[in-house]
Amino acid sequence: MKFQQPSALEPYLMSHALEACVTGVVIADARQGDYPVVYVNPAFEQLSGYRAAEIIGRNCRFLQGDDRDQEARQDLREAMAHGRTITTVLRNYRKDGSMFYNELALSPIHDAAGLLTHYLGFQTDVTAREEARQAEAKAREQMAITLNRVTDGLMSFDPDWNFTYINEAAARISGRRPEDFIGQNLLTSFPEFKSLAIAHSVADAAATGSTQSAVSYMAPFGRWIELTAYPGPDGMSLFTRDVTEARQAQREQQISQESFSAVFQASPVAIFVTRQKDKHFIDVNTEFLRQSGYTREEVLGRSSQDLGLWADQMDREVAWSMIDGHLPVHSREVLFLSKTGTEMRGVLSIIPIELADEAYVIGFVRDITEEKRAQQQLQASEARARHIAAELQHTLDLSLDLIVSVDSDHRFSTVSAASRQILGYEPEEMIGHPIVDFIHPDDRASTAKEAQRVRDGHVTTTYQNRYCHKDGSVVWLEWSAVMLPANGMVYGVGRDITQRRIDEEDRAFLAAIVQASRNVIIGLSLGGMIRFWNPGAQALYGYTADEAIGQPVTFLVPEEFHAQEEAFFARVRQGQQVQPFEAWRITKAGQRILVLVTLAPILNAAGQVIGVSRIAQDITALRTAEQEVQTLNKSLQQQLRQVSGLRAIDQSIAVSAELNVTLGLILDNVRDQLNMDVATILLLDPQRKTLRYTVTRGFYTAQLEASVLKLGVGLAGRVARTRKPLSVPDLATGEMPPAWRATFQEEGLTAYYGVPLISKGQVLGVLEVLCHESWPLSSEWLATFETLTSQTTIAIDNAWLVEKLEQSNLELRLAYDATIEGWARALDLRDEETEGHSRRVTEMTVELCQMLGFTPAQLIDVRRGALLHDMGKMGIPDAVLLKPGKLTDEEWVLMKKHPEYAVNLLSPIEFLRPALQIPQYHHEKWDGSGYPAGLTGEAIPLAARAFAVVDVYDALTSDRPYRKAWTREQTITHLQNSSGTHFDPEIVEVFIRMIGQP
Repeated sequence: MKFQQPSALEPYLMSHALEACVTGVVIADARQGDYPVVYVNPAFEQLSGYRAAEIIGRNCRFLQGDDRDQEARQDLREAMAHGRTITTVLRNYRKDGSMFYNELALSPIHDAAGLLTHYLGFQTDVTAREEARQAEAKAREQMAITLNRVTDGLMSFDPDWNFTYINEAAARISGRRPEDFIGQNLLTSFPEFKSLAIAHSVADAAATGSTQSAVSYMAPFGRWIELTAYPGPDGMSLFTRDVTEARQAQREQQISQESFSAVFQASPVAIFVTRQKDKHFIDVNTEFLRQSGYTREEVLGRSSQDLGLWADQMDREVAWSMIDGHLPVHSREVLFLSKTGTEMRGVLSIIPIELADEAYVIGFVRDITEEKRAQQQLQASEARARHIAAELQHTLDLSLDLIVSVDSDHRFSTVSAASRQILGYEPEEMIGHPIVDFIHPDDRASTAKEAQRVRDGHVTTTYQNRYCHKDGSVVWLEWSAVMLPANGMVYGVGRDITQRRIDEEDRAFLAAIVQASRNVIIGLSLGGMIRFWNPGAQALYGYTADEAIGQPVTFLVPEEFHAQEEAFFARVRQGQQVQPFEAWRITKAGQRILVLVTLAPILNAAGQVIGVSRIAQDITALRTAEQEVQTLNKSLQQQLRQVSGLRAIDQSIAVSAELNVTLGLILDNVRDQLNMDVATILLLDPQRKTLRYTVTRGFYTAQLEASVLKLGVGLAGRVARTRKPLSVPDLATGEMPPAWRATFQEEGLTAYYGVPLISKGQVLGVLEVLCHESWPLSSEWLATFETLTSQTTIAIDNAWLVEKLEQSNLELRLAYDATIEGWARALDLRDEETEGHSRRVTEMTVELCQMLGFTPAQLIDVRRGALLHDMGKMGIPDAVLLKPGKLTDEEWVLMKKHPEYAVNLLSPIEFLRPALQIPQYHHEKWDGSGYPAGLTGEAIPLAARAFAVVDVYDALTSDRPYRKAWTREQTITHLQNSSGTHFDPEIVEVFIRMIGQP
């Protein structure tokens, strides 16, 4: 956006338009780094709750508060960075803290030259729109979740039969995921769809625009699918329902009806159907006819009363009272009469039913005549069986295994006493309870499945599951179980295999570790034959397990070590422990490798040795690495010695005032780091052109220190003259004076190397090293030697610089002190009455302050301050300073300014500032009556308090034109009388002791 040249009316119109605009308007200055707001209209004030004065000058980002993690903020920054227009939505916060969604339309504004000057932002509260959009998105998400949860399938297609949506239920029919279908074509994904009835219904729906339904069998999935097609303007929606179970139920119902008819007629129990209102038989089965002796024609349409079936009319009344609802319905034993009058006992069960809105009764009569006759025999038999069962249970309770029986309801019927030992429960605590109550939760499903197998007639012999011990621990049981069809009971024997499972798991863990180990693990028989060979052995030796197993282990051992291996093996075979040892082995490729071998006996449960385990680890690389580490450690130690030596030399250069100490330390490091026998340093005397042996190390007999060589004479002289290093591998052939050759021969030195010590182009001396035998001048050796040579040069140069500096400082101090003494003499000469006063008070003040504990550095300032104590009188006119009579009040005011004048004169001189205490405060008094500041007590500097005593003492004991000098005793009495008023009492005592000393 660019501004055009406005007319006179346009600014007015624009201002009123912005003020009246119902949309918030913000203008930010793009020429400033933080884009501060320069204008907001009333609509934005109302929108944000802030007044314009609270916004202008700030960046609008403050409206986001702590809510900085907004994607729109990044979009906004990128648009502003590129000067682009952007419309985005931000979460802003009003002054009262409430949040609102703010739609910002931001546009850059350029001036006539095309330069970006401002940003114009239109701010609109879109909270309602955003909340509605979020609610819609949430509703869509909830709808998607709901559709994915429904059990019926839902699919949507575009006009070209491409999947646009499919929920999980529909995708599950084909065993795939919804995302596998999106964008795929229905006819491509399921070609067989065209030939199905549901495809025709879909086509009809598309053609007619009406809803169509059909059911087809989907062979690829083995399912019956009911499909309902809903055509739409932009495609088709299909609802699918898996009706396989419903179809099966219909088929089963049909089969059931047919089966019921067959069962009704073939049932061994008499069955009849009676109409309740007239109690007439409408149907009976064959067994009913057999028991009653009547034909079907004789029974149908007549009642039991008509046929005389009831031997006892009371049974008939009870039966119909149950049917009429006067008595509860239950089975009842009754006595019937057949057609021939024979009594027959049966159990009558009746059930009221309703067919076609009419009440009927279906009855069952089980003939128990023979059962009754056998009842007494059965009771006697049961008594004998109970006795036998009790004896059997006693026998079972002696078993260590858990022996149980489980009824058809999956409850324990009997439990042996082993339950106490195995599970911690008494048998009575388990009998009658569901077996699931005692089974570990993770094994309940598999146990139920296995129990069904047993009830289906299979015999279980090795089923394992977990039970929960009463104390909470887990017990593993292995079951053998069988069901007896006669009574539907399952009988099982459970053996506690908890420890066996633990052992099996331990063996499995061990086997996995052995197989995964990169170490060699070999199992040997007592005869030394290989029985086990892990992958680690194959990887190291190159032989496969098939190649190695059955071989004697010595086929891996070099022949010269066979005897040693046999000795170790014999000891382990006897159960002895053998410490790990290193040994050589031969790989399949013929390569020799070094391994660390560990032998251990393999014991059986009785503790007998049944084999030997051999674990080996390739340590070839380890030994190589150790050698490399040792070499590296040696190098690092050497470097550490070098660094430590250089550090010690640096510290000595920094703190030692003795050059010979530093040079001696350097020579010690030269000998240590370079393995030299002898090392020397010679310093050059440039005036005499000679080299003097300053420090030496390593000579046995020769006393070379302080001996002198002429420049150019001998090996060191040549090095200094040529300014180049000199190497003499064989001193026997080198050129040197006979005396030096004799010295070297006496010391047994055969090789020499010397370098000049040069600083700023000037030769300072020579550093020499000698050895009893020659050595190679390696680059590392020369680098170390060069470093130590540099340190030597620095030490010498530094020592000489310090010496020169100290000399210069001494000369400067002497010049300062001479100047100060000259000033003091000048003051004394100006005032003839006080001539020599400054010198005397200075000496006594220095002596007094020394007794008061001043340091030597502080005494220098005391001396200077005492000499200059009356320096301020340079500013007092002679008429006042030399006036013979008494001074007037005005003159005394002027005279009392001389301490101030002294400060003004001396404070610009930096080295005299520490000495200003005496010139400034020596007229202060202990009781505060002095001048110029009226200080009291210890607020007065100690040096000024001490000088005040000395100054008065010297003034009173000196002659003046207007009086004679006081005696020493008179003056001391005056000082004592003024102690505590004019003077510091402690200083007065110290001063009297000082002048009382002989």
